[in-house]
Amino acid sequence: MKASKTLKHRRFSLRSFASWRLLSVSLWLLVLTVAAVAQSGRTTVSGRRTTTLHVLAQRVEDPNKPKPLLSGSGSQNEEQEKIIPKNVLELFDGGVLQKIEAFAPDPTPARIVVLMDNSLTLQADVSKLASVPAAFAPEIYEGDKVMVIGYDLKPEIITEFTDVPKDLQNTKELLRKTDQPKLFDAMNVVMEDVLRPEVGFSKRVIVIVGDGLDRDSTIKFDELLTKLQNENITVYAIQVRDRTRGALRKDAPKAGEALKQLTDGTGGKIFKIEEDVKQSVKVICDELRNERYQLTYYPEGINPINKRLLLLSTSDATLRLRLKGWHPPIKQ
Repeated sequence: MKASKTLKHRRFSLRSFASWRLLSVSLWLLVLTVAAVAQSGRTTVSGRRTTTLHVLAQRVEDPNKPKPLLSGSGSQNEEQEKIIPKNVLELFDGGVLQKIEAFAPDPTPARIVVLMDNSLTLQADVSKLASVPAAFAPEIYEGDKVMVIGYDLKPEIITEFTDVPKDLQNTKELLRKTDQPKLFDAMNVVMEDVLRPEVGFSKRVIVIVGDGLDRDSTIKFDELLTKLQNENITVYAIQVRDRTRGALRKDAPKAGEALKQLTDGTGGKIFKIEEDVKQSVKVICDELRNERYQLTYYPEGINPINKRLLLLSTSDATLRLRLKGWHPPIKQ
């Protein structure tokens, strides 16, 4: 009996030793694999980092869809048609097709900063400028708040975050036109001191009212745009006539081109101040409330140190999509 017990114990020890050795070999192979991946320049950790994109998804009428014979025959499917499933979308990050994890409406309130060029030579009168914040008063939705800031050499708060119509309608007497415009520095201050503390809100928006001219800001344009994109801040513009008539700039894009890059790069849009200002503001507020979605994915097969173009396409002919143009490079 003692011999059989000893033999049984010995067999158990040998089996345990073999299992331990197999485990050691497996761990060693895993270490070699990780090392090889690291040497090849691919990073598995950063590739699995959750990324959220803010998307404007607008439904339009499909010209190929036959119209119902009866006016009320399609009403039963209206609510169903408003739902946008993620399987009709394709996202390319840096030219690589990505798997979309989630795509859902964003009904949360917005934080909107109206940033108004208050410099001397701007080609717009004070009354026209003041009509922009006033137009937000009847259009903002419950929970939304608007701040008005004027800038020339430095930004100054005209109205703190508010949803009170009277505060947004009485900005004319607080505007003055003087000095030169430092647009990029003003935007940087707004981002750092106003919108970054509001990080709990996914809808953080700057509405520029001006022509896009900047004179001698400390922050460079490319650095500013990178910070806006990294913070997922959306830029809209109510564009005033270019006082420089398209003149080239030494260290920045031309005035009109600066507005285009700021809006295209962050998923926003440009409106003209000569157009119906009330309608332009209504479009902005309706987009933020009714057409704003959040897309979530885990970037795969990309190099984060490079600038990566973004493309979101759809097989649904009734969808129009807009999002920021690219991810800026991550400096190491």
